[in-house]
Amino acid sequence: MEHLDTGRFNRRGFLQVAGVGIACTLGGPVAGPVAGGNPRLAVTTVDELMLQIVIDAATFGPFLPDQTLPGLRVKRTGGGSGARMSRNTLMAEFGLSILARSRRDSDVRQVLVDFGYSPEVLANNIALLGIEPASIDASVLSHGHLDHYGGFTGLFGSDGRQGRKLPLFVGGEETFCERVAMIGNPPPIMGTLDRVELAQAGFMTQIAFEPVAIADHAFTTGLIPLQSSERAAIPTRMRPGVGCDAAGLSAEKRAMTELADDGEHEIATCYNVKDLGLVVIASCSHRGVLNSVRQAQAVSGVEKVHAVVGGFHLVRPRTEDEARSTVAEFLEINPTYVVPMHCTGEVFITEALRRMPEKVVRPYVGNQLIFGTG
Repeated sequence: MEHLDTGRFNRRGFLQVAGVGIACTLGGPVAGPVAGGNPRLAVTTVDELMLQIVIDAATFGPFLPDQTLPGLRVKRTGGGSGARMSRNTLMAEFGLSILARSRRDSDVRQVLVDFGYSPEVLANNIALLGIEPASIDASVLSHGHLDHYGGFTGLFGSDGRQGRKLPLFVGGEETFCERVAMIGNPPPIMGTLDRVELAQAGFMTQIAFEPVAIADHAFTTGLIPLQSSERAAIPTRMRPGVGCDAAGLSAEKRAMTELADDGEHEIATCYNVKDLGLVVIASCSHRGVLNSVRQAQAVSGVEKVHAVVGGFHLVRPRTEDEARSTVAEFLEINPTYVVPMHCTGEVFITEALRRMPEKVVRPYVGNQLIFGTG
């Protein structure tokens, strides 16, 4: 990303969360409020944001042209060097990982959102994309499903991160509970995310139920309320107390041995880009992609949505009618761009291309989405 000179910036201290709802910013320009709104977090405005697709299920060769659109450039390859093509290639899998690199003045931050399904794919792709793990400032795990956390040991390798550990923000204790995937008969056990393994792999886990600033530039939505027509629709069941501390769950949930997963711990990661508005990374949207966007607006006080990126989970157990209805409601929110990935589903994508073709951007593994007016 040619606009971000990582050799020039002065790395600031990381956010340390001592309790729920504590956050910090650089103290620079913040977003203007929604008329009549009451923002919950002072949100930093960044000059530019690059999202690089590290892991997704979709790949495409070096044949698509780059795109220059209002407030968005899409870089399809890192080509142009004339070097011999490698026999190694970027890998795709049913998982998601996105590197966010943001700039405000000369300060640059990097946040890794999710880790994909397998360590092998994460390690392969970050190496081929030239991503230096030691330069990442913070990480966010959107929710406790294997296709989003499974690759975490591939970031720093078998020795973990040397020295200071990488902050990892999660939305609640439910992140660590064992889950059963309702995709077979009998349904397979998805397993658990282990805190000890996270620490050994170089991460410092921090639970943030409330919205918090991430590495000074980004912010999380905190827990996402169900406030639209969308329902929590998740193809897993959760086992309280297995892998997680039941005391950290609600009284109703901790009393149960197994229950339908409602994704209450799921969070989205967001940025406010100068003169453009919000970019919302809704990694899987089990709480609803529209709910995620509206929570980002409420948290930040920023009404304008420039882009919604990620998995929208408009597949089973949601219906085709729900997918089409979501497109109609997106038209009301009127984001500049919609970037469907991962678990979004073809019904939504087909309907979105029909009703708002100028807004839909299709990304592939390795692509860079660069948001900014410069």
